[in-house]
Amino acid sequence: MSAVAGTLAAALDPVLFARGLGFVAEEWQENLLRTQAEQVLVVAARQVGKSSTVALKALHVATYEPGSLCLIFSPRQRQSDELLRKVRTYYRALTGHAGRPVRNDDVPVKNNESELELTNGSRIVSLPGSESGVRSFSAARLLILDEASRASDDLLAAVVPMVATGGQFMMMSTPWGRRGFFYELAELDQTDAWERHRTTVYESARWPEARRARVRASIGSFAWSSDYECVFGDTTSQLFSTEMVDRAFTSDVLPLEIP
Repeated sequence: MSAVAGTLAAALDPVLFARGLGFVAEEWQENLLRTQAEQVLVVAARQVGKSSTVALKALHVATYEPGSLCLIFSPRQRQSDELLRKVRTYYRALTGHAGRPVRNDDVPVKNNESELELTNGSRIVSLPGSESGVRSFSAARLLILDEASRASDDLLAAVVPMVATGGQFMMMSTPWGRRGFFYELAELDQTDAWERHRTTVYESARWPEARRARVRASIGSFAWSSDYECVFGDTTSQLFSTEMVDRAFTSDVLPLEIP
């Protein structure tokens, strides 16, 4: 394949783009990289590569769609910055690949802990989970909400308008109890408004049987089922289990008659 053909192929297919940077995607990651759905919900185990996957997706958008805006949100600024750091790592691989020296047009216009701006005008910005400081952004091409199970309803209300003009909204997290909008969208919502992806450690080549057994023995069954099997269960901080609360209610009581 010629260099021009290879560049065109990478522009058209983010999986080939990722492969050119040394990232060989698993099937579920290929699906996530290629999806064009406007609303994508990802329930994924820890350490399966979800952050690397969306980092590559953001970089692909920024590289081949000049002037695009990609926003990264997490409950805490440090979490957002960590995801942007992954983007920056792949950007360095992109601009220095094949052993060639970095050209002037490879050098980003802005490159700090919370923003990467490319010479084509595209920006990737990491932001905190406080809705009060994020309302100035609009018309995002890609919006990523990481650790969504721990994000507040106020943050969700603040970010949704940012992709109202047709941008892609990707919400991803490991489960964190039977509560919040992420749980409701993942487990209770019966509409097709969201394209849903679910990846446990059993679907990831990063987790061979020996590693699974070792980690499960060290953290216990509750954390294992939530963080690695993607089960939305009760949290350890709950005084009463969801089952106990449900049993406290009944529909068998007759209406009270007032004379």
